[in-house]
Amino acid sequence: MSAKQLRAIAIGVVVLLILWGASERWSRRPDRTATNLRLPALTASEVDSVAIIQEADTVRLVKQPSGAWTVNRHPASQSGVNDLFQALRDSTRSDVVAESPSSFARMGVDSGSSRLVRLSGGGKPLAQLFVGEAGPGGDAYYVRLAGDARVYLLPGRLPTLLRRSADDWRDRQIGAVAPESIAVVEIQRGTKRSTLRKQGAAWVLSSGARADSAAVARFLDHFRNVTAAGFATDRQADSLTFARPERRVWVRGATAHTLLALAFDSTDGGFWARSPEGGTVYRLDFWQVDQFTPLEDALKSHP
Repeated sequence: MSAKQLRAIAIGVVVLLILWGASERWSRRPDRTATNLRLPALTASEVDSVAIIQEADTVRLVKQPSGAWTVNRHPASQSGVNDLFQALRDSTRSDVVAESPSSFARMGVDSGSSRLVRLSGGGKPLAQLFVGEAGPGGDAYYVRLAGDARVYLLPGRLPTLLRRSADDWRDRQIGAVAPESIAVVEIQRGTKRSTLRKQGAAWVLSSGARADSAAVARFLDHFRNVTAAGFATDRQADSLTFARPERRVWVRGATAHTLLALAFDSTDGGFWARSPEGGTVYRLDFWQVDQFTPLEDALKSHP
C-alpha cells in the first residue's frame, strides 16, 4: 500500500472520529429549546390579588383600597410585593424542557403537587402558572402555564418568591423612630425601672448619672428600624396575655408624646412583643430585646 493511500485512510479515520465525537456531544445535550416563557407584562396597578395555592395551604395577597397589600388578612411587606412584580417583569429567559403531559408529575407541575399561582385583576383571571420542583443544580424551577403542555426551566427570583410561606410575605417592621426625635426612653425590667432623658445636649439617667453619649447613640439607633424575627401563631398569640410583661420600653418625643411602646414576654423559644394596646404579636430574638431594654449600667458614663 502506497504512502498516498495510507495518508488518505488516516485522514478518513480522523474525519470519522470527529463526526463521532460531535454526534456523541449532541446526543448528550439537554432536550431544550430556546423558546421563552411568555408571562403577561403585569404591574401592581393591574393586579389586585395573587393566590398561591398548594394542597390545603393558600397564600393570598390582596390589594386594599389604600393601595397597601395584605397577606392572609395581615399587613404584607410592600418591598416583598414590589420584588414579586419586578420578578414577573424580569422572567423572560427560560428553556422548554418538556412538551408532554407525561412529564408533569415528574417535574412537579401537575395539578396535584405543584403550586398554582393565580393573578387576578378587576375580578378577572390575568395569568395562571404552575410552579414545580427545582431543576438540576437547584438554581431554577420547572414551571408551566395553565393550559400549556410545555414545561419550562425558569431561573431567577420569581419561582423562589412564589414558594414563600405566608409569614415570609408579612410586614415584619414593628416601628421606625428617628433617633433625633427621641427625648425620653423609659425601660422596665421586672420590678426595676430606669429612664434616659435628654437635657440640653447631654443625656441623663434616672439615677442622676450622666449617660455615655456614644452608648446612647448606639442604643437610640436600634429604634430606627424595629424588625421582628417572626410572628406568633394564632394559638401562641391566644396563650400570651402580656398581663405582667417581663420587660417594657416606652420611647417618647420632646412633648412626651409616645413614639413607640412595646411590652415583652418570653417563652423557651424567645421573646414575644406587642403594643400595650394589643394587635400583632411578634417574635424577637433574645439579643434584640436586650438591645431595646439595656441595663442602666450599659448606658452610664464611666470616667
